[in-house]
Amino acid sequence: MKLPSGVRDWLPQEFAFKRDVEERIRDVFRSWSYSEVLTPTFESYEALEQGLGERLMQQTFRFADPLGQSLALRTEMTTPIARVVSARLRQASLPLRLAYVATAFRYEEPQLGRMREFTQAGAELIGASGAGADAEALFMAIETLDAVGLPDARFDVNDAAIVDGVVASAGFDGESAETCKRCIAERNLVALRELGSGHAVDPPTFETLLRLTMTRGRDDVLRMAAPICATDRSRAALERLADILRRAEALGWRERINIDFALLRDLRYYTGFVFEGYIADLGFSLCGGGRYDQLLPRFGYEVPAVGWMVGVERILLALERRRADERPRNEVDVLVSGSDAVARSERERGLRVRLDVRGLDRDALLAYARHKEIPRVLIANCDGVEEIVVDRDR
Repeated sequence: MKLPSGVRDWLPQEFAFKRDVEERIRDVFRSWSYSEVLTPTFESYEALEQGLGERLMQQTFRFADPLGQSLALRTEMTTPIARVVSARLRQASLPLRLAYVATAFRYEEPQLGRMREFTQAGAELIGASGAGADAEALFMAIETLDAVGLPDARFDVNDAAIVDGVVASAGFDGESAETCKRCIAERNLVALRELGSGHAVDPPTFETLLRLTMTRGRDDVLRMAAPICATDRSRAALERLADILRRAEALGWRERINIDFALLRDLRYYTGFVFEGYIADLGFSLCGGGRYDQLLPRFGYEVPAVGWMVGVERILLALERRRADERPRNEVDVLVSGSDAVARSERERGLRVRLDVRGLDRDALLAYARHKEIPRVLIANCDGVEEIVVDRDR
């Protein structure tokens, strides 16, 4: 029977591999003192609509229960967490550090690295503003990709406030400013020049804007943008970004981070610092995040927030493509025959135990162990317990 488009089965070894990656991610969350939460797979459509942008709402699986209530599968985890914090954690001391590993669903055309059912892992730092909080989100993401076996991952960073200041300095405002930012995000120089020709722009500033749109760099980008950041907010954002880069350099990560002026994630969602992580092997990002100070207020809780997420299946794809992970070959540590007590004792040691339930003789047990790549066999009988280290080459 054929599966619906955009979903998949996870066979035992594949699922074990996925779970191993998820546990490595959880280890990073724990090391940063983040507490894991889980929200319902589906929520009221109204609650999700309150937090999601128009694009994600168009990708929402929507349905009605028998009483006619409009429900929807979650498309991501940040909005449900914002609902939980606003409704149930208002009395908790700030900042809150919450993490998750959960499935999400989007109705979109399935392709490499993009499914309709997928797993996201991520973290939300709620109730903190400033470069320190932004840096925490970025540094957690770096450590997470390192932990899963992708230490060569690179990260692009930016701040929407810097772009706002440069766009304003060039002479755009209102709808023209929004159009300009969309063109920047698409790196569409032709459209940008057409837009500039129809407005009273400052030529030197506009030319710098065009150069920034195609530039990915470090201190050179900061120096290029500084003279044309027209607002106090954009100048403060520039300093925050410089501070994050200084902190990254102290940790030895400076060469892994670039400023990308055209990195503008969801313009109606992110309000400041943004970043994406990627590797050269794939043509899409592995993780991303940023500051979203306007989300919690939509649920009636006036607190800032920053967060990030990583696609678990995208990590698996990256690891399998380069064959870089140390995926265990065996699913079982020891095969036990003849004694439930011996099997329990091995399990209590933290080992993966398979108990013979077919009454195989010694030769058949060893043949089975070699076939399944089980390294040890324990055979219990009236004389005691015989331990055999399996020779896989025989």
